[in-house]
Formats: sequence, C-alpha cells, structure tokens
Amino acid sequence: MFRQEGDEAFCETWEKFKMMMIKYPNHGFEGIAQLSIFHNDLRSDTKILLNAETSGTMMVVDVEQATKIIDLLTSNDYQA
Repeated sequence: MFRQEGDEAFCETWEKFKMMMIKYPNHGFEGIAQLSIFHNDLRSDTKILLNAETSGTMMVVDVEQATKIIDLLTSNDYQA
C-alpha cells in the first residue's frame, strides 16, 4: 500500500511511488489512475502544494503535465 509517511519528504514519496510502479509492472493502472493513487495518498500539506501549482487541483491537468510539475517540485525539494 502506498502512502506518504508523516516525516517523509515529497521527493522521497515520489521516488517511492515510481519504484513501486516499476516493482509491480503488471499493476494494470493507466497513467491517470496512477496519478490519482499518488495524489490521494499524499499528506494534506503536500496536496495543497501540488494543487497550488495548477491553480486548483492537480487532477485537472493531463498526466504528462502533472508529471512535469511533480518532477519540478521534487527537484526543488532535493536541493533544499
């Protein structure tokens, strides 16, 4: 089961999620379902950050754009 832990940095959560998708390649979830799973199991403060980047909710952008936003935010998280 995937979930962002209480003290887990956003970049760590993203890496954990990507590794889980690789580890279980037959999961059967398409891109939008993967995005939904990732988004729904984040802490509320992280969801707020993601939603602010899309001026509303992350779930209204396409998967490619959402991935770009997440990658950008997590790269900044690594540098902090």
